[in-house]
Amino acid sequence: MRLLSTSVIAAALLLTIATAAQAAAPTAMTGPVSAVGPTSATATGTVNPGGVATKWYVEYGTSNSYGSQTVSTSAGSGTANVPVSAALTGLAQGTTYHYRVVATSSAGTSHGADGLFTTLAAPGVVTAAASSVTVSAATLNGSVDPNGRATTWYFEYGTSTSYGSKTSAKSAGSGTGSTSVSAQVSGLTGGRTYHFRLVATSDAGTTSGTDATFVTSSAPSAVTGDASSIAPTSARLNGTVTANGLSTSWYFQYGTSTGYGSKTSAKSAGSGTTAQTESIAVSGLRVATVYHFRIVASNSAGTRVGGDRTFSTALPPAVQTGAAQGVGVSGATLAGSVDPRGRSTTWWFEYGTSTRYGSKTSTKSAGSHPGAQTVGASVTGLQAATTYHFRLVASSDAGKSWGADQTFATQGVTLTTLTRELVYGGRIRLQGTVPSLAAGEQVTVFAQPFGRSSPFSVATVLTGAGGAWSYLARPSIGTSYQAGWQGGTSTPVAIGVHPAISLTRTTTGKLRTHVRAAKAFAFRVVQLQRRRADGRWVTVTRVRLNRRSTATFKGALPRGRSTVRIVMSVNQAGGGYLGGKSRTIVVTRR
Repeated sequence: MRLLSTSVIAAALLLTIATAAQAAAPTAMTGPVSAVGPTSATATGTVNPGGVATKWYVEYGTSNSYGSQTVSTSAGSGTANVPVSAALTGLAQGTTYHYRVVATSSAGTSHGADGLFTTLAAPGVVTAAASSVTVSAATLNGSVDPNGRATTWYFEYGTSTSYGSKTSAKSAGSGTGSTSVSAQVSGLTGGRTYHFRLVATSDAGTTSGTDATFVTSSAPSAVTGDASSIAPTSARLNGTVTANGLSTSWYFQYGTSTGYGSKTSAKSAGSGTTAQTESIAVSGLRVATVYHFRIVASNSAGTRVGGDRTFSTALPPAVQTGAAQGVGVSGATLAGSVDPRGRSTTWWFEYGTSTRYGSKTSTKSAGSHPGAQTVGASVTGLQAATTYHFRLVASSDAGKSWGADQTFATQGVTLTTLTRELVYGGRIRLQGTVPSLAAGEQVTVFAQPFGRSSPFSVATVLTGAGGAWSYLARPSIGTSYQAGWQGGTSTPVAIGVHPAISLTRTTTGKLRTHVRAAKAFAFRVVQLQRRRADGRWVTVTRVRLNRRSTATFKGALPRGRSTVRIVMSVNQAGGGYLGGKSRTIVVTRR
């Protein structure tokens, strides 16, 4: 092998040393920032690539850990200083930021010195409460903090948060503290709600204060209330007045017509903005007379009158309908109480089979002594087993009063049964007594099966000893029964009917069920249920019946002995039937 000469080796070593010297890391110098705004700034600096392809970027953040950086940009591969600049965006207002220029190449990375700048802050604004509010003007108030920038301010105002009007712009200076500002607005409409807010602007941006409201003063509001403490010759008149921000006075007008003719002395309602209850007694009135009255309120913005109300110096009698007593087959005693309230009063009862009544007792006197007194009247010739309505009525020269409607039911044939449900094909005993307790009385049994619009007679039976009767009914669908005697009928009794459901096991080990009633249950669904060890029933499977209301199927039962049954829900049974279930059987699966 040929050996290299000493001179060749020395030349190669010198070339390597020269190349390494040329490949030094780039330099980066951080320069000043410019164009500082509320949310952006421009960072500058210089980069020297040192003869190697170099890229640069700016790191920035609220500490010298930075955290953000601009897009990496090429500085070329020259050996001279290259000026660089980058826009920093998305900054927070009024915040101090750190930044530095970074240059990097295959020869290494250089960091410029850490620099600082502070973004501009928009003005601080607070909308305060309005003052000096009148019918047509108000003073709007607030405060502005210029945050060190030359700032102007104005108020927006109007009858909604769209505002629509504003005051002239004024200077808030360029200080760094909060300054109170105010502006007067005029030409407003009385009694209206106005919205307003303070707005301030500087080269750092515009800030709007929160929305506030005020209500301009207006003529008062006046509402006439009910009269109280009514006596034969006196009463207390009541109402409410809202002064709407202006000093307001009020009085009542009263008299026997809407011409009034008399009025009370004027009183002060103050100058607030909320409703105030006002009241005054009047005397020297005529007995048993209807009076009209209304409240009147006035302030510098105008006069308002409340609505016309009336009262009578003699009240109608107080009446209370009591409970009926001694109710029999064809009669009862109606009871109640009457308070004449000092006026000569008469009373009577209205009664009938509806709230139209149609009949009344004779009129009797309750005298004129104040205080409730018990009254009563007997009524006869009523129908047996019938519900009657009645009420007490009283009248005096002050008017007529009606008691509340009450009801009672005359005695009649009764209808009871030991159970209200049976399985299709079964029978149920209907039984009862007649009020006469006599034997040989005729009782008619009426039935109204599901789907029928009215009941019809199904049997006539005779009472036995003590007026007792019975009838063995065999409803094929849900049916309502009533018993009739001497023109009256008993309270209906509804009998529910369950479908008859069978469950057997075939010779092939399958289960067979059939559902029977007065109608077919083709294609209805039944459930096979198994009883668990804790006694609860769980559904094993659901089976659809065929056209003959029958189904033969294999039960998905566990190995061993199972106690099972078939169940049909009321929804599957359909109108007129309750849900049903079969007897239980034991099935052993090996």
